[in-house]
Amino acid sequence: MKVNIKTVNSQVLEYKTKGAVGFDFYSSEDISFEAKEFKLIETGTVIQTPKGYMLQLQPRSSTFKKFGLMQVNSVGIIDQDYCGDEDTIKFPYINITEKKQFVPKGTRIGQGVFVKIEKAEFVIVDKMNGENRGGFGSTG
Repeated sequence: MKVNIKTVNSQVLEYKTKGAVGFDFYSSEDISFEAKEFKLIETGTVIQTPKGYMLQLQPRSSTFKKFGLMQVNSVGIIDQDYCGDEDTIKFPYINITEKKQFVPKGTRIGQGVFVKIEKAEFVIVDKMNGENRGGFGSTG
């Protein structure tokens, strides 16, 4: 699958290993976080997500380990129509530590995964055909 991208300095996005399903995003600038501070980390990357897919953004496991930063929305979704020249991908992080954190430009700060999707045609019904399970947390 070919995907159009626009990156800072024409930096190529890549899968780090043959079996990797996610590709890395890099910080396009130095950024500091005060204790408990929220910021968006800019990647300087625009991706034209192909039709029939969504681009899912997830934190890298090493981002928390190295910097004490947690992605606030756990998973981000990039729609197919978010691909204008200024629609850069940013990762929302919060520093959950008690000390200032510094992320240098060029740091791998998140990863992307293309996921095949289907669009639903919703049908309003008066009754569902399944058995009630008991609501939220019903499986323990």
